[in-house]
Amino acid sequence: MDKNPTPSIRDLYSHFSDKELAEAEANLERYLSLVLRIFERIESEMDPQVDPLAPGTGTLSCILPGSKSSA
Repeated sequence: MDKNPTPSIRDLYSHFSDKELAEAEANLERYLSLVLRIFERIESEMDPQVDPLAPGTGTLSCILPGSKSSA
């Protein structure tokens, strides 16, 4: 068992106000969504049959060059 629990955003930024903590958490979620999207894009380019790890996580859609937009 891990003796050192994972720190929360509040632990890391104890001097932030509640509003700043909410913004920091939202920024972290957007960053992690971007990282996941990059990973899934690389995976799909390597093996198009691979399903996304987290479908519907609110990440941005990707239109590949040469494909038709569904706008």
